[in-house]
Amino acid sequence: MNFANFGDAVFLAASDDFCSSTLASDVQTTAVAPAMTGKPKALLPEQAEAFLRQPIPDDRLDEGMIDTYATVLSLAYRFGAERPRFASARSYGDAFANCLRLADWAQRKGKLLPLVQMIFCLCLIDPDHDVREMLADVISSQRPDGSFPARIGFGTADQEDEALRPTLATVVALHMAIHRCWRTPRPNLRLAA
Repeated sequence: MNFANFGDAVFLAASDDFCSSTLASDVQTTAVAPAMTGKPKALLPEQAEAFLRQPIPDDRLDEGMIDTYATVLSLAYRFGAERPRFASARSYGDAFANCLRLADWAQRKGKLLPLVQMIFCLCLIDPDHDVREMLADVISSQRPDGSFPARIGFGTADQEDEALRPTLATVVALHMAIHRCWRTPRPNLRLAA
């Protein structure tokens, strides 16, 4: 399948379907159910905003919690379709600080999937944020078969089903990191020569 031919609407719909089907039911019902309706003007519930603002305690910090955080934030931003209308302007900064902290945790622990989820989230909040250093860790982990492993690091062994989720998440994070570049006109290569 050629992902380059996907339009933004198709990409967003596929992302929304995937994430809404894997979202934990307790978070879905209490925090983000209205955000999942797909209505452009749907307001983010107060519970979701409060969840995004709160730092995750160190004793609860794990891949599952980062996955939940990334899912709630992605739904709040409708996967890049619009910026949420938070009640407090500080909510954006708090969420950004949380994402930086979670990305740092993922890098220290060598966890690729949480790292690419945080790259995606950081780009949602601030499309101009420089994520090159984080992407360098991710890209250097790519296997010869094109897949990405669950752990950051070099390897040559082909992977099976365990590589599906990290590889798809990496493709989505790379798409988000370079998305703004796709919206500019292509350079005229004849003038460059």
